[in-house]
Amino acid sequence: MALEKLIIEPFTDAEYSASAGDSFTVMVNPDEYSRTFKIDYSKQQASGSSGSPMKYFKSVPETITLNFFLDGTGALSSDTATDVMTAMDSFRTAAYEYNGDIHSPNYCKISWGTLIFKGRLIDYTVNYTLFKPDGTPLRAKVKATFTEATDPSTLASQEKKSSPDMTHVKTVVAGDTLPLMCQQVYGSPSYYLQVARFNQLNKFRDLEPGSQLVFPPLVNNN
Repeated sequence: MALEKLIIEPFTDAEYSASAGDSFTVMVNPDEYSRTFKIDYSKQQASGSSGSPMKYFKSVPETITLNFFLDGTGALSSDTATDVMTAMDSFRTAAYEYNGDIHSPNYCKISWGTLIFKGRLIDYTVNYTLFKPDGTPLRAKVKATFTEATDPSTLASQEKKSSPDMTHVKTVVAGDTLPLMCQQVYGSPSYYLQVARFNQLNKFRDLEPGSQLVFPPLVNNN
């Protein structure tokens, strides 16, 4: 069986359909990677009580941390005898550098065997460990962390639409009003001002069909 290497593919959109250029393929597959899942709970303590219930607030986007090795010596195999700095430039272009077409770094799809992760780079650290006499790096260890990034329509389909305690993303259709949409999400139209502020709407009485609005979880402050 041929060796399959981890690939990071750059995209310009959250649907991961429009390529942003060349992919980055690791020289040597990761010796490990970790995935982190986190849940946020709202902790509201009633007046006079000694404790507070943990009420589900939201699921935080997953993160993945990759640890991989760059080798420019050729000691591991002839396939890995690639210039380390060239490899780092390729990684930076794919995942880190500002893309003027989308006014941000690229979206990235990480693929390796059964691993498929879609997100954006949030940080990376490079440790250079071996050098030529002139100081040119020959080996490096890279630790890169990506956070999950999903398009709004996919997020909406993943939400439990009957619950006001979860974030909802809804697309405006002709005839929609903010109070009506609040009624559909929360069961009451009275939250339209909070939703307007959350979405920074200046003219919430004139919603544009096709636009998307975020309806945040309700927090009872009573």
